[in-house]
Amino acid sequence: MKIEASAKDIRALLELAEVDQGPDQSASETRLQGRQAAARRVPQRLLDRYQLLLEVGRTAVVVAIEGGACSGCHVRLPTMMEYKARRSPAVHTCPHCQRMLYAPELVPEDSHADDVKARRAAPASAGKRS
Repeated sequence: MKIEASAKDIRALLELAEVDQGPDQSASETRLQGRQAAARRVPQRLLDRYQLLLEVGRTAVVVAIEGGACSGCHVRLPTMMEYKARRSPAVHTCPHCQRMLYAPELVPEDSHADDVKARRAAPASAGKRS
């Protein structure tokens, strides 16, 4: 199964998965708000599939293709599936464990997020003198 998605959509899905797998599994108001904000950025077709896998107890719902294999179950993917997955940004389903797969090289790190991190780090280091 393949769900068409842009790199931006996949990044949003990865952010949601990060919130859900974070160390703070409590139902705190801050965590719930963060999860809702992340979920709003994920297209409905991806969110539905993600929620289904989460509800059946699948951990690490969204995983990368690494070395021609699913990084969730570590089983080698069919060659044609891997080839297609690496050609265009989309979310595929692992034929073995049913996790959501993506090709990490097609989802570059968000340069905006890197800029924000750099700006946050700059004031802390600007006040220091050598």
